[in-house]
Amino acid sequence: MGVGKKLGIGCLGIVLLIIIISVLASNGGDSTTTTTGSSGSTSQEEADKEYSIGETINLKNHTLAVKDLKQGYKSGNQFDTPQSQENEFVVMTVEFTNTGTDTVDINDFGFKLEDETGTQRSTAFGGLVDGKLGVVTLSPGGKTSGKIVFEAKKASSKLILHYSPGIFGGQAIVIKLK
Repeated sequence: MGVGKKLGIGCLGIVLLIIIISVLASNGGDSTTTTTGSSGSTSQEEADKEYSIGETINLKNHTLAVKDLKQGYKSGNQFDTPQSQENEFVVMTVEFTNTGTDTVDINDFGFKLEDETGTQRSTAFGGLVDGKLGVVTLSPGGKTSGKIVFEAKKASSKLILHYSPGIFGGQAIVIKLK
């Protein structure tokens, strides 16, 4: 392998490493904050609270709300199907508001959906849907909303959304959808 190829591969590796570090660092400091009374302390009981559809969740520097849920979503594209015949697409609309003084990076990477089998799945690659949540940066006071798509067992009787607002920690938020 020539020197030019080695240099090119090395530069590509460095660029990818910088991108990964910047993504991790941008959401790394997020955490849940819940205060009680006038003391301003956070209790474990409140941090472990389960939320529901329509409820606004106050996080360190942004809010999150799940606005709706649709099971059995079909995109209309014959090739866009769940990976397993036992599964279906589940779509929900989420809304974020930046309540902090710095920018906040928003994406669907921190979400997992759990069904009654106890399986937690990341967002689906399929499930073509209009208005899908993109990777965005919100300025202070900025708002965005979009749809996130998962696979879950068909006609699931239990659906729980888990949201971890940062790669490096922060307690996972639990939203009971069904």
